[in-house]
Amino acid sequence: LPNPQIPTLAGFEVYSQGRSSNFSIINGQVSSSVTYRYLLMPLKHGTYVIDNIAIVYASHRYKGNPVELTVLNTGTSASPQLQDEASETSSRGKDYFLEAVVDKKNPYINEQVTLTLKFCVAVQYYGSPELSEPTTTGFWTELLGNKAPYRQKINNRIYKVIERKYAVFPTQTGDLTIGRATIRVNVPARSSRGRDPFGMFGDFFNTGKEVAVNSEPIRINVRPLPDKGRPSDFTGSIGDFKISASVDKREVEVNQPVTLTLRITGTGNIKSAAEPVIPELDEFRIYRASSSENITKIKDRIGGTKVYEEVFIPKHPGTLKIPAISYNYFVPSENRYQTITTKSINLRVTKPEGYAASSDVPYTRPGLIISSDARDIRYIKDDIGETTPIGRLIIRTPVFLMVNGLPILVLAGMILVRRRRERMASDISYARSRQASKAARKRLAQAKSLSSPNKAGDFFAEVHLALISYIADKLNVSPHGLTADNISELLAERSADEELIGDIGAILQRCDYGRFAPASTTQAEIEELLSTAEQIMIRLEEVRFA
Repeated sequence: LPNPQIPTLAGFEVYSQGRSSNFSIINGQVSSSVTYRYLLMPLKHGTYVIDNIAIVYASHRYKGNPVELTVLNTGTSASPQLQDEASETSSRGKDYFLEAVVDKKNPYINEQVTLTLKFCVAVQYYGSPELSEPTTTGFWTELLGNKAPYRQKINNRIYKVIERKYAVFPTQTGDLTIGRATIRVNVPARSSRGRDPFGMFGDFFNTGKEVAVNSEPIRINVRPLPDKGRPSDFTGSIGDFKISASVDKREVEVNQPVTLTLRITGTGNIKSAAEPVIPELDEFRIYRASSSENITKIKDRIGGTKVYEEVFIPKHPGTLKIPAISYNYFVPSENRYQTITTKSINLRVTKPEGYAASSDVPYTRPGLIISSDARDIRYIKDDIGETTPIGRLIIRTPVFLMVNGLPILVLAGMILVRRRRERMASDISYARSRQASKAARKRLAQAKSLSSPNKAGDFFAEVHLALISYIADKLNVSPHGLTADNISELLAERSADEELIGDIGAILQRCDYGRFAPASTTQAEIEELLSTAEQIMIRLEEVRFA
């Protein structure tokens, strides 16, 4: 379901506290309810009527009932019931809290920021806490992992601490915000109305009370890289790297390929480690072959290896040299640019059998005798008479134009392809957006292979992942913790059609149903949902995400 449409409430500050879903299965029939929570902070006293709360679902608009709310003056006593609830909330205030901290608030663009979520709880709780991860619009995010629960003394009280860490890399400069994280957990429901007559049974019948605990949003001011000391061929890599070069063979014939492998290793955003700049070499023809990457996580730092392969084809024999290749990057901890180089590599290039270099001097056939009977130069005619064209000039023929124009078109195409590959390698946001459709179609194809009732759970999970990941890639946000609520807000900000937003919320909810109750799904429902998902993907292509 999409978020309810909340009217402008004069006199209040409104904060969303998320939503919760409840599923039930009775006689094979699935039913559900969704609860949305909002925190209203009154700015002045008075009586207010909250009306016109509506929701759009399946092209229909549903309106809620009006609610009357009275805000009292400071110092005015509230009703006993409200006093009890306030007392309980106050007593809960230090029982649990969720803290979000970062190791730096003023990073450079593309520099790692470590985000730590700490859920601290000093009371018993039931089940497992459910985390809604923070939104990280404008960041590339990698989960570093969970730390084993531990105990910590805070303000003279012992808390159990559950900790999760992320590596977030800002992909744009300026002010960015890491959104609130929310944890839902069931804690004992205490009463302030005297002794419970059934207290002898302890917590045996106590299923607890669900509470939502929010962290505070974090503002990050992202700095651009400094101009001072920036190399002219700097390509945007940030971190601490090493580079090495190797070839698959040291001896080769003319016009035979040699593969040069450039390996960049270190810590930093290895995904955005740009391709080293290779100078133009008269002795070789050079072609880009492939690239690959391997991401590692060591001591809360993202790093790894990125490999580029280039094909060198020698043009003539001799001892040819692949020169040292420079690589520039910015070291944020030292606030400076660093240049590293590979070692040069010598190749022994030999002549193949029957080789004739293009630079050889042309020769004439020996023994060629010019006939002595040949007539001398004829006299110059001063009147050539009438002339008639014997055909079109060859330079104007379509074949000539095509043959000579084709290499230019091929060269232009190669330049465009190379530039696109370079941007794909250095611009994460662009790469994710360009590859989003292909990845989503691949996931939907995988879902189609699972489209049978006995695999319904996997089918619904794959469709859900396809839609969530597509939208996350288009928006350059992490898919972790991206909920239907977040998606509705983000699409609404980009003026997406309300009906489309509602349909996305509906299909995501249907996927949730299917994952919880796959046994009640029919083949017809599976095929219908797959068709709907494919249509939604087509409609999403029309949304301007940028």
